[in-house]
Amino acid sequence: MPSFKDLQQTLSLIINNRYFELFMMGIIVFSAMLIGIDTFKLKPIYQDIIFILDELVTVVFLIEMMMRISSYEKPLDFFKDGWNVFDFIIVGMSLIPMDHNNFAVARLLRIFRILRIITIVPELKTIINSLLGSAKSIGYIFILTFIIFYIFAIVGTVLFANTPSGLWKDVGTALLTLFQVMTFEGWTDVMHESMQIYSWSWIYYLLFIFLTTFTFLNMIIGIMVESLTEEHKSNETRETKLLKEILEQNRLLAEEIKEIKKEMKKK
Repeated sequence: MPSFKDLQQTLSLIINNRYFELFMMGIIVFSAMLIGIDTFKLKPIYQDIIFILDELVTVVFLIEMMMRISSYEKPLDFFKDGWNVFDFIIVGMSLIPMDHNNFAVARLLRIFRILRIITIVPELKTIINSLLGSAKSIGYIFILTFIIFYIFAIVGTVLFANTPSGLWKDVGTALLTLFQVMTFEGWTDVMHESMQIYSWSWIYYLLFIFLTTFTFLNMIIGIMVESLTEEHKSNETRETKLLKEILEQNRLLAEEIKEIKKEMKKK
């Protein structure tokens, strides 16, 4: 009769199998499609079918989560990984029953199940980890960008307060106007209106665009690329270390086998 340790090893092999991962990815995509289809006006019989299929998807998620927890020698070790905790929360939210009282809330929570695909695809995990790693640097850039926004908003309210459109009537409106300029959404119309008051006001807009769109946004992209490169190097280092450990274990195992053979020959 197989022991519990053998069962854990079997579960671990199943969970780490590529075909099982592809199967779970298909289930996640299928779940998202069900929620999308349910947004259309359907006949009651089709709504019942979608409801049953959605419940089956929830059961599959629950079974998979139990398999993953059981594959650990100590089940509580499962929660030491942040991505595992993320998966557990997502699956837990899926268990909220879809009755008449909280039907809308349950539907909204279940759409987040598609986020589980991040934990299955290693490349997506790498991207998310790199984003989290660069969050501090990006935060400082956002602070600096807001300072530039605020300065230009104050200047804009002083210089262009008399424009007919009222785009510079106060600081709040001016900040929204500057955001429109930064995203190039009709910014030339805003500039031409200001140029009717001050013909040289184009300098104001070009300077703002160069400082925000071309400089700060490129800095953010540069930080994200650098962080992504470091994350790839870190993953390669971990894989190399793991490979060395496996090779060392194989070497020790080979030496033990040789010793056993020598002892058997002596006997």
